[in-house]
Amino acid sequence: MKRLFLLILFLLTFTCFGASPGNVEKYRKFVDSVALRYQIPANLIFGVGICESGFGLSKHGKRLNNYFGIRGKYSKIHKTTYRYYAKPEDSIVAFCELVARKKFYEKLKGNTDPMVWVKALANAKYAKNGKIWTKLVKKAIASIK
Repeated sequence: MKRLFLLILFLLTFTCFGASPGNVEKYRKFVDSVALRYQIPANLIFGVGICESGFGLSKHGKRLNNYFGIRGKYSKIHKTTYRYYAKPEDSIVAFCELVARKKFYEKLKGNTDPMVWVKALANAKYAKNGKIWTKLVKKAIASIK
């Protein structure tokens, strides 16, 4: 619950000031190219990344280069069940590959409306609490400049 509160506070802060959180500008060209390759809206990638890690500002974002809260096998080196990536770009590609494995992907591929994708991810149980997660991702998408 504390984590959720902090995440909401973090997102509201950036929404109020009209700034894109985290490393959005730093990775904009890379995300645009990956979005084009996978035919997923770039704003969806940014929105989920902002929601999950402040697009690299969270502990997992900084320590594990995991911008999307993707879980993997337990790592004794990092003492976590979150996946470690050698660089943030690997995390961005992993998220797109995860989305591309979902049943809805072929139907939505090429659809440029990130809100349609958010709903599909929530329905596919990407997040534990789909309703709150959906609201947070929508706010994050709105915060992107």
